[in-house]
Amino acid sequence: MINVINFLPNDYMERRGRRRANIVCLIIGGVAALGLGLVVALALVSMFASAAMRAVVEQQYVDASQQIKQLKDLEERRTGLVHKVELSSDLLERVPRSHLLARLTNCLPQRASLTGLVLKLEDVPVPVQAAAAAEQDKAAAKGGKNAKAATAKVKAWTFRVDGLAPTDVEVAEYMSRLSTDPLFREVDLQFSEEFPYREGVTMRKFQMSFRLSPDAERTLGPTVAPAATATAPAPVAKGES
Repeated sequence: MINVINFLPNDYMERRGRRRANIVCLIIGGVAALGLGLVVALALVSMFASAAMRAVVEQQYVDASQQIKQLKDLEERRTGLVHKVELSSDLLERVPRSHLLARLTNCLPQRASLTGLVLKLEDVPVPVQAAAAAEQDKAAAKGGKNAKAATAKVKAWTFRVDGLAPTDVEVAEYMSRLSTDPLFREVDLQFSEEFPYREGVTMRKFQMSFRLSPDAERTLGPTVAPAATATAPAPVAKGES
């Protein structure tokens, strides 16, 4: 029988095992710490990249907002200028109002008078040119519902005249004179009714509407009807624009 003599201390193997376990734990801990550091670094890089991108987007948004504001300012200035131009053009009278009032007064029959005059600038539908009308007819033949009326709206001076006359004969005569005057278009009688002028006297109260001819400044001339109202009461004129 051979006796094996062990010269190592009794706890040598135990300490060696613990040392190996500690080394393995250190290696595992180092790898875990390295991985955690990489994750943190990647997160920081991603955060900085997102912050930089957000800063770029915010700057682009600020630039776009400034451009939109400048565009709105230009649009408001353009609208203001257009409004001023339209207002200036509206204030320019193609035909003096005194001349229009004289024409309206001179066309009055005897014993008839004006009691009121309202002048307005309104949008009036007018027919378009023949070429546009032909295109409109083609569109109507093809589409039907998508076709629009061959008219356009333009600015025009419209009149509303109130007056008194002895009978409807004078009212019809005044309407006929206005219809034949080249300064006026689309003369229409709104109403004609009895009006108690004074005790024992009944007259006809009437109202007419018409508009100024587009080429009124080129058709100025003598009145169609003679100046037959030298003794007619002076009309009361009201102008609205």
